[in-house]
Formats: sequence, C-alpha cells, structure tokens
Amino acid sequence: MNNTAVDFVLTIPIGSSAHRSAQELCQQQTNPHTAKQVYLNALAVHAVNFYFQCLEIETDLAASDIWNPAVQRFMDVADLDVKDIGKLECRWVAPGQDFVSIPAEVRSDRIGYVVLEMAESLKEAKLLGFVKNADREKVAVSELESIDNLLEYLDTFKPVNLSQWFYNVVEPAWETVENLFDSGPKLQWAFRSPQLLEAPASKSATLPPKRGKILNLERGEEQVALVVGLSKIDESEIDISVEVYPTNGQKNLPHDLQLIVLDDEGKTLMLARANKTDNLLFEMSGEPGEHFSVKVVLGDFSVTENFLI
Repeated sequence: MNNTAVDFVLTIPIGSSAHRSAQELCQQQTNPHTAKQVYLNALAVHAVNFYFQCLEIETDLAASDIWNPAVQRFMDVADLDVKDIGKLECRWVAPGQDFVSIPAEVRSDRIGYVVLEMAESLKEAKLLGFVKNADREKVAVSELESIDNLLEYLDTFKPVNLSQWFYNVVEPAWETVENLFDSGPKLQWAFRSPQLLEAPASKSATLPPKRGKILNLERGEEQVALVVGLSKIDESEIDISVEVYPTNGQKNLPHDLQLIVLDDEGKTLMLARANKTDNLLFEMSGEPGEHFSVKVVLGDFSVTENFLI
C-alpha cells in the first residue's frame, strides 16, 4: 500500500536543540561519511521522539545507541526505546527517494521501523510510515504502512498482565491449552510443586492458569506455540513456566530455534536452543510488579512477548 499517495503525511519540526545534539555526536567521528550519517541518524531519532512526546507516549531517549561513539563508528543505527514496549528503528530517506535502507545490524531486536523523509533544509521531517519487520537490505516506500496505524501496532507490545490471569482476566490472543491443542497431544503441567499435578478435589477447585499463543515465524512459514503457566506460591511469589511446542502436526521444533527469557533491562536470564527436540521449557519465580520478556528466535527473525507479573 502506498500510504504517501492517499494518506495525510505528518510533518515534524526539527528544532535547534536536536541540531546541537546531532552536531556534538558527529564531531566525535573522524570519518566524514560516518559523521554525516551520525548527524542525520540523530535528527531522525529526535524527530520520532518529538512525535511520541506530542502523543504523551513515554520514551527513553538516553537508551539509544546514537550516544555511543564506538557503536556509531562501526554500525549504522538510529534506535529509540519506547518504554515498556521495545526499540523502534528510525530510518530516514532523502526527498523523492523510493527505497529506505535497512542495515543488517538493525534487522533484529527491533519492534518496527519508522521511516522519515528528511527535508533538504534539515529543519523538518515527514513521517512517511512504518514497517513491522525488515529482513532485507531495502524496503520500498510504497510498502510502508500508514503512520496512523503505528500506535495500534505498538499496543500489541504492551506487557501481558499475568496476575490478572488468576481472576480469569486474559487477553483474547491467549487461549486455553485445550483450545490451542484441541487436536494435539495432552500437555502436562510444568510446575515444580507435585500437588499441582493433582486433579481438582471438587467442581469449585481450579487448576492454575495456563494459556498459549501461536507465534508466526519467518513470514508465517514456521509456527510454534508459546505456553505460559502460573502458580501462586504466596502473595509475594509466583512460579512461572514458559514452554514452546511445535504445531501443525510437527514432532519437533524448528532446528536452531531459540527460546530466551530477558529481564526488564533486556539482559538474557535464560537461553535454550532446539536440536531435534519436541519442546523447550523454562521454570522461574517472580514477584508481582516485575517485568520480563520471552523472545523466540529463528534465524534472523524473532518474536518478543512482554509480561508483567
């Protein structure tokens, strides 16, 4: 869809403070080409950050790699962290340019790519649209989704509130295990406490909440099921199981598929890789109010789910 032809294109001013910041950054580079690249990347990040400020969406500008001279020297990055959601890459194009370049170093670990047309004066930029995934070097501007859909897309990255599952308040995308595997094998409860394996003593008793979601990988060519289970130890501790299973009648997970658990700062807590295995499983404990993420990686493609305990 060519959103530039039919949709309103939002123009963002680029103020003097953004230029001063970009100038300070580019002066740290000795290569003229890299210095110009850093300058324009910084302006793009500042412009997208200004857009989110106008919408009162919290960002963490200080977390961007644009401030790291060593990173900018060797990598073409222009990331903006949207708080509790993830990193957006801010890519710019010149007026009339038909394609936007997506460097290899930013084709993973990004929740999306916002594309701006930088005016020749560098005093303003037009938000042309965005793309959710970028697995190739160039993306046509005509393929961009309208910027009007960006906020709705970002809503899908808001953390799943696991504590609400105990009260049967569950996001629609997360199905019961029975519905998710209605034609597959019975799945076993994966908790440490033996008593959780027992059947309810009465009709009023309930099993701990366990829900699943189908994840599409590699442009939908591969699918896996992500299953999350909970058990409340007490008011201050919850046991959590994270599992990945094959779907569509497959016996094993895709070769080299990775299951990663990240903390609220994006640091890896657990990592497992599939190698002719029929499932991957992590067990951990957490406290109400803590955040963590689960990342499923296959090749250059990844899907991340964010959780709030």
